[in-house]
Amino acid sequence: MKPVNKCVAARSRAASAVLLLALSSLTACSDRGTASAAAAPEAAPPKVTVMHPITREVHPQIDLAGTVAPSATVTLVARVQGELKEIGFTDGSYVKQGQLLFRIEPDTYRAQLAYDQSVLDNAQQNLTRETQLSSDQATSESSLQTAQATRDQARAKRDMSRINLRYTEIRAPFAGRIGARAFDVGNVVGTSDTAKLATLDRIAPVYVNFTLNERDANRIGLFTNPPRTVRVNVLGAPAAQGDDAALEFVDTRIDSGSGTLALRADVANRDSHLIPGMSVEIHIPAGPPQTVLLVPDAALQRDQAGASVFVVNAAGAIEKRAIVTGGLYESLRAVTSGLEPRDRVVTSGALAVAPGVKVQAVNAANEEGQS
Repeated sequence: MKPVNKCVAARSRAASAVLLLALSSLTACSDRGTASAAAAPEAAPPKVTVMHPITREVHPQIDLAGTVAPSATVTLVARVQGELKEIGFTDGSYVKQGQLLFRIEPDTYRAQLAYDQSVLDNAQQNLTRETQLSSDQATSESSLQTAQATRDQARAKRDMSRINLRYTEIRAPFAGRIGARAFDVGNVVGTSDTAKLATLDRIAPVYVNFTLNERDANRIGLFTNPPRTVRVNVLGAPAAQGDDAALEFVDTRIDSGSGTLALRADVANRDSHLIPGMSVEIHIPAGPPQTVLLVPDAALQRDQAGASVFVVNAAGAIEKRAIVTGGLYESLRAVTSGLEPRDRVVTSGALAVAPGVKVQAVNAANEEGQS
C-alpha cells in the first residue's frame, strides 16, 4: 500500500471547509430573505374619491350642439373699374353702417358725368326749340319726335354716369365685422365681376344653427306648440352666463337621411362674444320641473354601449354601472336610471382602478374615509 501524500490531503480538507462556509452563507441569506418577505406589509388599496348623487329639482331640457353663423353676409365687389385710391377700415375691425370702405378713382367718372350732363342740356334746349317751332307749325312732327328721343337718350346716359360715379365709393350696407381686404391702394380693381374686395358679416344679431331628431321634436311639441326661446352657451361656460335666443326658424321637412330637423335661433350678441364658426351648446326646455339625481359630468364614461359610472359597492370594490342620462345642468349630468341616492359614485381616481378592484373610498365633500 502506497503512503498518502500529505500535501494532497491538506488541500482536500481546505476545499471542504470553503464549501461548507459558502453553503452556510447561502442558507443565512435565504433565511433573511424569507424573514424580510414575511415582515413586508401588504400594499394599501388605491384611493378613490366618491360622492352620493345629488337629489335636486330641475327643469328637463334637451342639450344639443350648434354653430354660430352671421345673420347677414355681403361680399363687396367693385362695380366700376379703376385704381383703388382709399381703404377706410382696418382688416378684421368693426364698421358702422354707411362707413366708407373703398374709394375707386372718381375723376374719370366725374368728368364723364359732367360731359353727359352738358349733352343732356343741349338736347333739352333743342327739344324746347323744336316744340316752339311745332306750335308755330314751323317744323315737322318727325323733327320734334327726333328731338324728344335724343333728349331721352341723353338723360339715360347722364343717369348711368351718375350711378357709375356713385359706385366709386363702396360703403357698409350694415354694421358688422369686416374681413381682410383682398387689394391694397394702387391696385386696379373692377376688371372682373367675381373679384371680391372684402367680406362683411353682421354679428349683432347672430344665428345659431343646429339640428333636432324627430323623437325629441315630438317630445317638446315642436310641430304643435314650439318653444319660443332656447338657451345658448359658449362651450364650458356656466348656464347662468348663457343667452336667451329666439327660435326663429324651423325647417319645413325632416332630412330623410339623418332623421333630423334643421333649426335656427337668433341671439342679440350685443357684446359680440359670439363669432361665426364658433361651437356652442343649445338647451331646449323639455317639460315641467322634476326631481332627478345629478352626478358630475366628468365622472361619466361613454362608449358604444352607452354611458356608465364606477361605483364603490358594499364590499369596497369597484363596480361598473350602466346609466341612462338626461340634461346637463352646469357641470352636473342628470341620471334618470341606473343609480340610487345611496350609491357611492367615483368622481376621481377611476383611471387607476378597474371593476372588481378593492379601493379606499374618500368622501368628495370632507375627504374623510367612508366605510
